[in-house]
Amino acid sequence: LGDVYKRQVHTFTQLAARASSQHGVFSRSDARELDVPRSTLSSAVRQGRFSMLAPGVYVLAGSPDTVMQRIAVAVLSMPALAAVSHTAAELWGMTHRGIRNIHLVTTRWDRAERPGVTVHEWLDMLPDDVTIQDGIPLTSAARTIVDLGATSKWVVERALEQGIRRDMVAPQDIERIVSRVGRRGRRSVGVIRPLLEQRRRWDHATESALEDLFREAIAQPGLPQPVSQFELRDEGGRFVCRADFANPTSRVLIELDSEAHHIDRLTFRSDRSK
Repeated sequence: LGDVYKRQVHTFTQLAARASSQHGVFSRSDARELDVPRSTLSSAVRQGRFSMLAPGVYVLAGSPDTVMQRIAVAVLSMPALAAVSHTAAELWGMTHRGIRNIHLVTTRWDRAERPGVTVHEWLDMLPDDVTIQDGIPLTSAARTIVDLGATSKWVVERALEQGIRRDMVAPQDIERIVSRVGRRGRRSVGVIRPLLEQRRRWDHATESALEDLFREAIAQPGLPQPVSQFELRDEGGRFVCRADFANPTSRVLIELDSEAHHIDRLTFRSDRSK
């Protein structure tokens, strides 16, 4: 009896550790992976150690109900390869709109109702399209941006620029996914393709959403495209200043004023002294 009890305690400790790494939840497949019998799992539920939040998904007793936990439950409840998709842009830090609805992508959907969850069934998703972040499967940064095309051009463009600015993704990474999943009627691809084409004509990274708006405003045929984050040096090679944008051949520096970074008097004067 003592050995049985010790094995049971060890089993529950392993399950608790797995759950702790996944915001307090674990799946039946997690339990199988740890060689936990289904009868032991049912017994633990009756004892109040765990609760079932969704078919095949359990939560540790006393775990706080958080947005991240609800996301983990939604992903783990899927019967096949699944990951957080559109919502992943928020988790990657590429958008900051807040999580109002959880979007998942999976290769096989059981058609079960999941309140607050939108499920996309795409057979073209591969294991390489999924990465684990903070214990939750997410679509890769590149795949996330492509899938976002089903929302709006504005959201996709901001996510694209933020991803490039923070070295999460390169345009060629996105192009590879577009070439693989692109097909007639795939709305998301139709949104990202022209943005990538525009990006090919702009081989620089910006540092803010305001700079992205400026670049978009001047991305017109026939207009010279300035260099972003241009460093001006004197004839001896000594650093003089850095401008938001510049057209060196025309000897033009361009500074953008925003309340976030230029409202104080010192910064305002510094930009004009350049």
